[in-house]
Amino acid sequence: MVSIKDVAKHAGVSISAVSKTLNGYSDVSEATRRKILQAAQELNYSPNMLAKNLKHKVTKTIALIISNFEKANGKDGVVFQIISGVYAAATRYGYEVVIYTRSLSEQQDKSYWQFCNDHKIAGVVISGLRTTDPYFEELIDSDIPSVVIDAETIGPHAGSVITDNLEAARLAVQYLISKGHQEIGMVNGHRYATVSIKREQGYREALEEAGLTFIPSRVVEADFTEEGAYELTEGFISANPRLTAVFVASDLMAIGVMKRITELGLRVPEDISLMGFDDIVLCSYTTPKLSTIRQDFVGLGYAALEQVVKMLERNTPGYNKILPFSIVDRETIMIL
Repeated sequence: MVSIKDVAKHAGVSISAVSKTLNGYSDVSEATRRKILQAAQELNYSPNMLAKNLKHKVTKTIALIISNFEKANGKDGVVFQIISGVYAAATRYGYEVVIYTRSLSEQQDKSYWQFCNDHKIAGVVISGLRTTDPYFEELIDSDIPSVVIDAETIGPHAGSVITDNLEAARLAVQYLISKGHQEIGMVNGHRYATVSIKREQGYREALEEAGLTFIPSRVVEADFTEEGAYELTEGFISANPRLTAVFVASDLMAIGVMKRITELGLRVPEDISLMGFDDIVLCSYTTPKLSTIRQDFVGLGYAALEQVVKMLERNTPGYNKILPFSIVDRETIMIL
C-alpha cells in the first residue's frame, strides 16, 4: 500500500507539505503542489476522502498510541497509570479516547499522518516512542496535534510531557553520595530512549560534581527488563568488585538486580545499596523495600491529553511540560 510517506519521498518534499497539499492548505507553493499531485498520481495514491477533510470537521476523538507495546511489561503497572491519567483528562474535557498499539513494523508500513487520518483522529497522546522510531520524526512535521510522553519533542503541532530525568538521576546519585557512597555503578535501559540518555547524564554529572571519576565500565544496559538486569548482574558485580551502590534506571531492573545479588550470597543494602527509578507498586513489596525516584505516571497521562486539548481548542503551539518527582528512601540504601 502506497503511503503519504512514499509520496513525500517520490516528490522530494516533507510529509508536512504533502499533508497540507492534500488537505487544501494555501501555504504551499504552486510548484510544490503540482510536484506532489504528480507524485501521488504516478504512485496511484488515493487518500481516504473522509480523512482528507478531517481538519474541517468537528471531532472529539483523541488517540492514545502506545508504541512498541509488545515490549511493555504489565508487572510495573506504568501503562495502566498513564491510561488512567489520559482518561481522567478526557472525561474532564469531554473527549473520547481510543487506544491503539503500533509496533516498529506497523510504523514502517503506514506513515503517522496516514494512520491518524485513516482513523479520523483529531489529536494524539503517544507513549513508549523510541528516538529511532519512524513516528518520532514524522509527528514533528505533522499538522496533527500530538504530545509525546517521556521524550522531548517540540514543534508547532508537537509537544511533550516528561519528568526531569536528568535532574532526578543527578539527585538520586547525589543522595547515594550523601550517604557515604563513592563507588557507584549504573544499570541503564537502552541508548535509544531519551530517558536513558538523560538519566546517564544525570549520573555522570552527580559524580563529577562530587569530584568522583566516571568509569564507563560501571554503566551497563538491560533494556528496561527485569530479566535483562538479572542476567547481567553477576558479571557486572564481578567486573566491579569495589561497588558499594548501584543506581538503576527502572524499578523492574532494580528488582532483577536485587534478586541476583541475593542469589550470589550478597546482602542489600549491607553489601550493595540500590536506588531505583519510577516507584512502581512492587517497590513496597520487595524484601527489602526498594528506595527509588517517584514519577507521577497518572499525571503524565493527564497533562499530555490536556496539552492536546489546548492545541485543538486554543490553537496553542506545542511545548514541553515538566512534572515533579521525589526521592523515596525505603530500605535499600546503607549509610557508610
